[in-house]
Amino acid sequence: MLPIRPATPADAKVLTELRRVMHDTINGPHPTDWMPACEEMTRHRLENDPTFHAYIAEVDGTAVAAATGETRSRFPSPESPATAAGFVIAVSTLPEYRGRGIGGTLAHHLTERFLASGCERVSLFASRQGAPLYHELGYEDLSEAIVAMNRYAGHPLPVNQYTAAGTPSDHAEAPVPS
Repeated sequence: MLPIRPATPADAKVLTELRRVMHDTINGPHPTDWMPACEEMTRHRLENDPTFHAYIAEVDGTAVAAATGETRSRFPSPESPATAAGFVIAVSTLPEYRGRGIGGTLAHHLTERFLASGCERVSLFASRQGAPLYHELGYEDLSEAIVAMNRYAGHPLPVNQYTAAGTPSDHAEAPVPS
């Protein structure tokens, strides 16, 4: 049996390192300047946030994989009256331990924890490499129904029918499209 244990605040550094491995595998390598803030956030959430869940898989006492997630409040919808949902933040396995089912075991464990705690739905964003694993675990591909999009700070707002040059950043008096 693969030893899986809940992470503790002392594991913040290894969880951050495994998160770096995940990001680098998807589209890296990346700079590491974000890692101290990630480690601090991870430690803080492990100490103070009961909605944050993190698990570590060990082989011979060494952390080789981790899964993190959170329970989120959600608005009920026509499809679901539930007000809580699980969200898988990251599942990462060291490259030399991939292909052994470790990441899948962690993802299954985290998913089951969410469902057992009353979450009606568990969501995630999968990398192309990870998508087959999540299909095996019963996750549905919603890429035909939704488009994942981000808007980042530091990029100027385009001037278009919804904005006007000089629109205040707090949108206190944002124009209303006609």
